Amino acid sequence: MNDAELLRVAATAVWGVQDLRMERTAARPRTSAPPQLDFPPVRNGLDYLASVVEHLDETESEVTPREVKYAVLHLQAAVELLFKARLLAEHWTLVFTNPGDATRKELDEATLKSVTPDQAVTRLRNIVGVPISDKEVKALKKLTEDRNKLQHFGLTQNALAVEARAGEVLDFLIRFADTQLMPYLGPEEQHETKRSLGTLREGLGNINSYVEKRMNRIGGELRDERVENVTVECPACEKVTLVLDEDPPTLPADEGVFSTCRFCSGVFALDVLLDRWVPGSWDMHDRPSDANVCPQCDQQALGTDVRVRSEAEPVYFCFACSRIIQKVAPCEGCGRQIDISGVGASPWCSSCEDSWEPEDEPHYEDPEDYGFNGEVG
Repeated sequence: MNDAELLRVAATAVWGVQDLRMERTAARPRTSAPPQLDFPPVRNGLDYLASVVEHLDETESEVTPREVKYAVLHLQAAVELLFKARLLAEHWTLVFTNPGDATRKELDEATLKSVTPDQAVTRLRNIVGVPISDKEVKALKKLTEDRNKLQHFGLTQNALAVEARAGEVLDFLIRFADTQLMPYLGPEEQHETKRSLGTLREGLGNINSYVEKRMNRIGGELRDERVENVTVECPACEKVTLVLDEDPPTLPADEGVFSTCRFCSGVFALDVLLDRWVPGSWDMHDRPSDANVCPQCDQQALGTDVRVRSEAEPVYFCFACSRIIQKVAPCEGCGRQIDISGVGASPWCSSCEDSWEPEDEPHYEDPEDYGFNGEVG
């Protein structure tokens, strides 16, 4: 084969490779643009809620402390986004920290300094008129505290307690999206949001079902053990599953386990419970106050508005002697607290009753006062 023939064969091979490359290029679809992030406020907030459900749903996987951590972080993000979406629906200036300095340019470029979670709640309640109960406000503030500690400082706390609080906020947010955001969305976004909320409710149902099953089991155990009258609200998870020890320590006591929560497994010393329910134990002069002295044991351990499992409504409860009192009032004699729960209860304590002497004792006249000696003449 001469040089001319070799060149012709080589050229044919090159052209063949070029043709093959062209065929592959033609067969491969051309990408018109890179994928774009498309998460407007409501969709973004609901996506965070979907992540929360994934992390907390016991039917999908075990809820570990790590799962709870990301559930808290994403739940707080959802709170901020959905609240701001509702404020935007009312008026775009309400999402600024200072509405008087608001500009459309900062809003369009997302360079504004936006409202804090507390500011958002205040504006939603006072300006927009969104019904947010005091209990829900308390849960939202606690979530913000948990998130800030996790994000910036690290949080060391009972994972089950944090999970229980997160479940309450999740429930609130799903209702908030349904009643406060849906009416302000366009048809397509309404359809998408409705579908997302349906999935979220199913996941929330799994979470609530798990909690309900645990609470039913714990309730049965407490009834069988006959300790419902010494089971109070847990300061951590806020379930009425904190069982007090049978033999409480003698006051003052600031160390040692005094109670254990059957739901979140938290343990608490007596001084923690006294700080929670007996905050007014001292007057303005740092002297013991009679307002929290138990009428039964005279210990300064009478809590106010304590939720006890055996009672339908909050009651007075003594953390020293475990006595439940429905109604108390100061003694009219000495001012110390007395139990006036019973019908016709005396307004006096027993000590004042025993030492009471009538000021206006009736005077019985003697015949000698009139010159008679009692003899019959």
